[in-house]
Amino acid sequence: MTLPESPAYRPELFVNRETEIKHVTDALRGIADGKTEHARTIIFRGERGLGKSWLAFHLHRHVLSEEAPRLLPQRRIVSFLINLTPPVNVIGETAPAGEWHITRDEVALVANGDEQKFEPVLRRLLNWLTERLGVVRAPFAPVRDLSAWLAMDVKQKLEKESSLLLCLLFDSVFEANHTFLDALERHVLATLAALPRVLIVMTGRGRPYLWKSPYLRTEHEEQPLQPFRLEQVVDQIRRSLRDASGLPATVNQLSDDALTRLAQQVIETGGGYPLTNHLLALALVRRALDRLPDDQRNNAERLADALDQTLIDVEILEQVADRLLEVVPADDRRTLREAFEALCVLKDGFRENEMPHLLAVRRNGKPEGPEYELPAVRKLRDRLLETNLVRWQDKRYALDEAVRAVLETYLKLAHPNVWKRLHERAAALYQEWGDKYKSAHYRDRAAFHAGVLRGATDATTVDVT
Repeated sequence: MTLPESPAYRPELFVNRETEIKHVTDALRGIADGKTEHARTIIFRGERGLGKSWLAFHLHRHVLSEEAPRLLPQRRIVSFLINLTPPVNVIGETAPAGEWHITRDEVALVANGDEQKFEPVLRRLLNWLTERLGVVRAPFAPVRDLSAWLAMDVKQKLEKESSLLLCLLFDSVFEANHTFLDALERHVLATLAALPRVLIVMTGRGRPYLWKSPYLRTEHEEQPLQPFRLEQVVDQIRRSLRDASGLPATVNQLSDDALTRLAQQVIETGGGYPLTNHLLALALVRRALDRLPDDQRNNAERLADALDQTLIDVEILEQVADRLLEVVPADDRRTLREAFEALCVLKDGFRENEMPHLLAVRRNGKPEGPEYELPAVRKLRDRLLETNLVRWQDKRYALDEAVRAVLETYLKLAHPNVWKRLHERAAALYQEWGDKYKSAHYRDRAAFHAGVLRGATDATTVDVT
């Protein structure tokens, strides 16, 4: 069984995020009315698979083009969507009208961190903006000049057209190289953020970036995205099944109770993250259909019974994990996945001094080799941070929960002895530190891992290592 690709955005598949959408429309209304209590830069942050890009698509393609004009009938709203990663659902290098995305060739230029090499990317973006806004163009001018002319021309355009509101949405911002972000701020973001009646919306995950412009650093509002609740997962699954190809019409006849039971299993494993919800639910439905005889596949009650008896297994989890980790460079994926699996049992995060103990267990070795010394561990930590699946949070490094939860469940089912040894090592390590430093914090962490081990049912799993 092969999991489907992530679905391309369509308004009818979009679920939830009413609060975030209202945040943007309220900000637009406030800017239009000249009110100052609304920030003119909004940042939506979230972990892998939380639907940040879909939110950006939905705002640009639906809310700002269809809903917002009705809310602000006396205003002309112009929005642009600028994606700093190549969208997986865009064929070729051509983006839809009003949307710009970095190409796959340009990704390497940006990742290099050399401004001379990625200057053509900024020039292409600035030229695209000037063309779309109908202002002066000089395609081969230096980026600095293009930026200054853009600011001057847009300011004049806003002065002449008092009803005009501009909204620029930047997707996957914090995943980009920070040297590139510095140049993007100087030449694009800070220039536009200083203008009246301009709203900037950014989405991204991973390490935060310290903006230099006060309009971006201090005069912004940041809102973290949250996983879906049960009723939202049910709604998402219902829409996903309605849209999925190759499934019988029976799936659209499943009762609310059947979908709720399916959603509960999905949430228990994946935590309610939209991408994981989609992948797990479709995998379970297809697995349940495979278990039914041909003459029962068109019976909704039989399908519901089969779903109740179908569990998320190692094969499904392996493929979901692969999909979640596909943002990691292919040549680094195997090594970093081993590290992710070693650290996934640390639900509350980790620090550098904890990493060698868990890495050694995952490799079935002893923490004595050079690969577990502090310089090597710090180098590995930096590589993990560069994936933007790990971030510094509450004085610890945290692995994105969507990735952590799937990897730990996979490890528990596929390699239960490794999973057990990781929790045993964590429990012993924290107990040792708790006694040594008289620390209730470490003792609580030791108790957590001991509790996990007591509640485990290893007898029901088979180690396939």
